[in-house]
Parts: sequence; C-alpha cells; structure tokens
Amino acid sequence: MRLLIAVFTTVGLMAGSYGIAQAADKHLFYVHGCCVKDKNDPKAKAYEVIIQDLKKSGFDVVFELRYSDVADSDAHAHAYAAKIADQVQALLAKGTVPEDITVAGYSLGSMTTLVASGLIGNSKVNFVLIAGCPVNSKIKVTIDYSMVKGRVLSIVDTKDENFGSCNGRLPQGIIHKEVVVNSGEGHALFWHAEEKQINLWKNPLVAWANGK
Repeated sequence: MRLLIAVFTTVGLMAGSYGIAQAADKHLFYVHGCCVKDKNDPKAKAYEVIIQDLKKSGFDVVFELRYSDVADSDAHAHAYAAKIADQVQALLAKGTVPEDITVAGYSLGSMTTLVASGLIGNSKVNFVLIAGCPVNSKIKVTIDYSMVKGRVLSIVDTKDENFGSCNGRLPQGIIHKEVVVNSGEGHALFWHAEEKQINLWKNPLVAWANGK
C-alpha cells in the first residue's frame, strides 16, 4: 500500500510540474527595425542586449538579425512576414495555444508584424507594434490594415515623427490598446539598450503577452 501511495504521489507531482512548465511557455517573435549594416553595427549590438532581456522575462524568443542590403524593402518585409506566419502556424499545429504566442516588431518590424497578423489570421494571437503605425508617407511597406487580426498593442513615443498612433487605422472590433510614452527620445527610444529605456516598452509588452 505504501508503495502504491508513493507511486501515485510521484506521478501527481510530475503531472503538476508539467502543467506549470507548459503554462509558463511563452513564445515571442521579435522583429527588429531597418538599417542594420552588419554585426558590428551599434543597432545590432543593442538588439543583442534587448533579446537577452526579453529572454530573462520568460520568453522563448525567436529572433533573426537581417542586414539592410537585403532586409529594408517592401518585398522582404512581406516575405519575412510570411516566414513568421508559417512558424506561428507550426506552433499552433503542435498544440501551442494562441494566447501563448506574441509577435512584436519595431519600426520596419512593426510594419512586418502588421502584415504577419493578417497572414496568421488568429484573433487570439498577441501582436505588439513597438513605435506604433507608420505616419511618414515616405515609409514604403504595403499594409492592408483591413486584414489585421489578433490582440494588438501599440506603443508610441510622443516625439516620434515617423511612427505614431494606430487609432482609427485598425479594423473595428479588433482588440487594441495603445500605450503612449514621453521619453523625449522619439523613434530611437525603442532600440536603446539601457534597462531604463527598455522597460518603458518591455513592461507593457510582457503584460500584453500575459493577457493583461
């Protein structure tokens, strides 16, 4: 009898631990901005720090450094959005719940994220637009806002002249929240690697990824 009790207790503990592990398994796709020249570019080094910080926040982070000679175009943004959509669909096919998946992008990455949301087409997947939506007409990435789907958080800085509010641009009925920060640094805020600057947008991102 004691042996049976011990076995059942062990199995129960294992099942409980497995459940906790599964619940904590949060997937984050982070898409960086434009104009990264090479691995020695200050932006590339800043993104390395940002990714490590996101991992410390409990995310399984998917990140790919892409250089400006091929990455900074409408065609590449759409191709990369399709790649992310395929990866998200693969996670969903394996049984990952959509609430545990977040796609976040900064600047060019924000526009890529908007395209990816339409391709993924799942209303429960989380999306974070770091810097918000483009407001400068010179920025050329084709975005069909009517296709955007999911839980969308936009984070904007009041001094940003190129990206701003997404209010009025997303489909009606979509779950959308906007966070406005006043750092004084504008668009550059979102690629700085200092903890104080990172936390201004990371804390809302983490809360959003956790359904808050």
